[in-house]
Amino acid sequence: MAVEFPKIAEDSRLKYAVILAKYNGKYVFVKHRERDTLELPGGHREPGENIAQTAARELYEETGAVKYSLQQMFPYKINNYGMLFYAEIAKLGELPPSEIERVVLLEEPPHELSEWTYSNVHPKLLEKIESELEKPMDLKKYFKKGELIPAIVQDVNNGEVLMLAYMNEESLKKTLETGYTWFWSRSRQELWNKGATSGHVQKVVEIYGDCDDDTLLIKVEQTGAACHTGNRTCFFNRIK
Repeated sequence: MAVEFPKIAEDSRLKYAVILAKYNGKYVFVKHRERDTLELPGGHREPGENIAQTAARELYEETGAVKYSLQQMFPYKINNYGMLFYAEIAKLGELPPSEIERVVLLEEPPHELSEWTYSNVHPKLLEKIESELEKPMDLKKYFKKGELIPAIVQDVNNGEVLMLAYMNEESLKKTLETGYTWFWSRSRQELWNKGATSGHVQKVVEIYGDCDDDTLLIKVEQTGAACHTGNRTCFFNRIK
């Protein structure tokens, strides 16, 4: 069966989400109750869902993942279109009641095609995702409109917007390398590591680019206050 990887696909045509997930460095596969083979988590899109919601729901329902980062990768096409995702699972909870019998953690994907449920599809999807993950990230695309890009910082646990700051390419690179937020100070004209002096650091959990690649959303685990005033968030002056 031929698997295609188009550059784009209209959202309305996306019918499935398939996730390559890892937990503590191991591949996460699932076993259906009625089959002896293994498969990647994933499934059909339900009415009213966007495709990212489909991936999040399927990941939880089929693995019990309760804490994770989820990265949308690219579409694929067999008969219908689907979207591929990559997930780093930080915490696995109890497996919800479903058609999935158990989660299987592997150091390597199954070597024999006979071990795969969808042997003519899923190995190709996994190989494609891993090949993309190995490519160096192109940071320059976020700075085509200027040297600075706004970064919205949000509490990953409750969704509270904590602050807005600016990043240049170097600070974004440092943020990715260290796992903690770095910004560019427009007033001091220098890099600054949030919380380096106060101890109110921001541990990065997820980073998203917007549809135009000119704004970042950074989800963090905030220690202490995000605002220099001592408030938890910088947005405490209500206008209306």
